[in-house]
Formats: sequence, C-alpha cells, structure tokens
Amino acid sequence: MKPVRFIHTADIHLETGFSGAGLPSRLGGRKREAVRAAFRDILDAARREKADFVLVAGDLFELGRVTPDTVEFLKQQFASLAPVRVFVAPGNHDPFIKGSPYKDDPWPGNVHVFGKEEFQSVELPEAGVRVTGFGYARPFFDGRLFQKLPALPDDLCNIVVAHASDMGRVPEGKSAQGPFEVGELAGKNIRYCALGHYHRQRRLQVPDAGVEAWYAGVPEGSGWDEEGPGGYLFCEVGDGGVRVQGRVCSRFDLHSVEIGCDGFSTREQVVEALLRHRGAELQPNHILRVRLTGTPEASLDLAFAELDERLAGECLYIRWEDRLLPALDFEAIAGEKTLRGEFARFLGECIADCDASGGGGGTAESPFRREVLERARRYGLDALSGREVRLR
Repeated sequence: MKPVRFIHTADIHLETGFSGAGLPSRLGGRKREAVRAAFRDILDAARREKADFVLVAGDLFELGRVTPDTVEFLKQQFASLAPVRVFVAPGNHDPFIKGSPYKDDPWPGNVHVFGKEEFQSVELPEAGVRVTGFGYARPFFDGRLFQKLPALPDDLCNIVVAHASDMGRVPEGKSAQGPFEVGELAGKNIRYCALGHYHRQRRLQVPDAGVEAWYAGVPEGSGWDEEGPGGYLFCEVGDGGVRVQGRVCSRFDLHSVEIGCDGFSTREQVVEALLRHRGAELQPNHILRVRLTGTPEASLDLAFAELDERLAGECLYIRWEDRLLPALDFEAIAGEKTLRGEFARFLGECIADCDASGGGGGTAESPFRREVLERARRYGLDALSGREVRLR
C-alpha cells in the first residue's frame, strides 16, 4: 500500500485555566497563548510534511471557557490546512452537545467531527484509509464502545480515533471516560488506534502484533503532573508496518527541583544550589517548582522576593515551597525573659500537656493537636523574631 502519513494529537485544552498549578494570572495568560502556539506548530508540521490527515483525539478546547475568538482561530487554522483532512473525536471537556461550537457552528469542509456515541467511519479511498471514531455527547461517558466494535473490513487501512481510558493503567486521580481493556483492540483489523484522555505520551501493549495504539500526550503541560516537554505524534503506515515518532512542541515546560538546605546559613547558598540545575530543569523558558527541605541554620532568612530578583532571567517563574524545619532551641528560647520566651514557655507547656494526655499515640485527636501546637510555636516564634511567617 501507498504509505499514509498523519498526525495524532489530543488534549490540547485550548482556554484551560492554570490556577490549579498555582501560577499567577499573568503567567496563565502566557501559558494559554503557548497552547495556541503549540497547536499552530502541529498544523504547520502537517502542511510541511504533507500529511494525509490530522487526528484530534478529544479535549481540543474547554467548553465552559471557550471564546468566540478561539472558535474562529480553530476554523481559520483548519481551513488553511485544506485539502488535508481533520478528524475530531470530542471528549469529556469538549463534548458534542447543545451550546458547543461543534454542534452550533459551521466548520470548514475539510473537518469531520464524530458527533455520536457510537463508532462511525469515513473512507478516504484516494489514501486507502478508513478513519473510524466516536464522540462524547455528554461531559461524562462510561460507555464501553470498544466492546461493541466489530472487526472492520480489511479492504482499507483502518485507523481508529477515540477519547478513552485504558482501564489497565488509569493514572492517579484520572476519571475513567470511555473505558476499555487493551484486549478489546485485538482482532479487529485496526492498524493504528489514536487515543486521548491520558496526558502522558505512551504506547499500549496490545495482544495483536498488527495493532499500534498510542496516547499522544499533551502539547503543553498545564499542571505539576504534566512536567517536562509536551508534544504530539507523527505517524506513517505502510507495507513495512507502522512508524510512530514523538515530537516536542511545548513552549513553557514545568519542572520540579528539590533543594536540601541542611546547614545553609544564607539565601545565597539556596541560589548557588539552584544554579547547579542550569541547563537541565533551570532554563529561561521553564516554570519551576522549587521545594526547600532540611534543617538550615537559624540565620537563614528566605526572602522570596529577593530570591526571585536574584534569579530573574534564569527561568520564567519560580513557585517556592517552603518545607524547611528551622533549627530552634526551644528550651533556650523559653528561658529568655522576653515576650518571645513567654510565648515559647506557654506553647511548650501546652505540648507537654498534649503528650501527657496521649499525644504519643493515645487518642486520635492528640497527635493532630500536637502537630497544630508545634506549628503554632514555630509560626509564633518566626513572627516574634521578626522573620517572615510562611506556611510549612
């Protein structure tokens, strides 16, 4: 057969929010523009590489947030791709329902949206391909359509596209949408199955050597469970088999770094430790979550505004997480004839009373109460010592 070339993308989430990642609103706006840019890159690749079609396996946009501007952006981008065909399988974030632009708006002639909760096929005889897919008609879909999918005719190369959950490997915290078992893809004359919903790019182990099934991953990560570069898949199917190539298109990648601060006495030591990550996690276009751990010297003063100023230009944004345990001699402080000493003595007595009443493993309330008292002592001493009070 003549080689068929196509792009598989999914989970673009145009107009998504980034508050869950703890990013400021100004940065959320830049990330949303980065998602658009990543999507333009994907379609540019389809033109440049003369792809036969593009598959979008669901969650192209956020229905509750999508704007008329974004809808027009999509229409223009897709129209400019013609005659390359685009096949969209709506998912749980962009279902084919009343009020959705899929249902209410006219789309360019080269775009096909699978608008029913049942598998339907579109044949491309000039390419020797049949594209089969389904779409969600509600925000939550638990139908097991792969169970009902019969063996497809073998007269054409069969490509399947769907937003669905491999129940053998459900990521933590992820809802099961369009559930299926990997074995349900076998024996149905499927050459390639393009999947969306899980945000990590990965290949499924299908018990049928003739089937390639992949999740494309996200083009641009939106949360700390989507760290690292995002991208899409460029695929080619021919007599020699299926070739799948992962490509990167993300702009602002998220990365986490942990800095152990045992013995640190100045914030310059924090900066020096972080700069050792230059070229890896620390790059000008990266968004960093820096978790500070360990027990530093009492002199360490983490003024995050000053740290941000010192590291300006090293990365796009830093989200600091203070998990430090300050080295405080509570007994010595309690001996002071100061307000700080009076506070330390009072909290120390409360903690001792908690221990006597079962804080070492007695009632279920006591360990929790002891933790609250310990935190109150640390926060209070920070305030009375003139240091910034930060949640730990």
